[in-house]
Amino acid sequence: MTFNVPKGRIVGFIGENGAGKSTTINAVLNLIEKDSGHIKIFGMNYDENLNIIKENIGIVFDDFNFHGILNVKELDQVFKRIYKKWDASLYDDYINYFDLPKSQNIGTFSKGMKMKLSVIIALAKRPKLLIMDEATTGLDVGARKDILDLLLEFIQDEEHTVFFSSHITNDLEKIADRLNIKSIDDINYEKRRTENEFKNK
Repeated sequence: MTFNVPKGRIVGFIGENGAGKSTTINAVLNLIEKDSGHIKIFGMNYDENLNIIKENIGIVFDDFNFHGILNVKELDQVFKRIYKKWDASLYDDYINYFDLPKSQNIGTFSKGMKMKLSVIIALAKRPKLLIMDEATTGLDVGARKDILDLLLEFIQDEEHTVFFSSHITNDLEKIADRLNIKSIDDINYEKRRTENEFKNK
């Protein structure tokens, strides 16, 4: 399959369960070995520029992979030592905006709170590209709206990009200006939203 994710856009990646969306994203992130083909991010070959590319990508998966005994403030200290461009002030602003408890162990958070935290962490490392894999699955309407609003804010300067995989088409139809549709039969179809469609959505 072939597709392009232009800068300053939200590109949706739609497909039913089993169509290969997560496999495609894992290949893009070099988490699995590719059978063939080439992947370029920021115009660079992933294998040859691994560290540079990783520093500029934020990733949000549908599961929560952070240790549950830590709290929000402790996570901040951890990530300060991991990410070169970690923005503690932005992290704190988003935590306050979503009113997440700072001293409560994150293992006690609801699914919606954990997903908001995952997105906040991904954005606080100041990525150019945010990749999300089924990140709104299982969330209530309010939590999904909060995350979608955050994505729209992220791309406002047209320097940041979102690649968002989901089988919840309503979410992507609200915010994506380009849709890539992946089928189980390995057929890929791209739809670009017109300016009028944006104004009327």
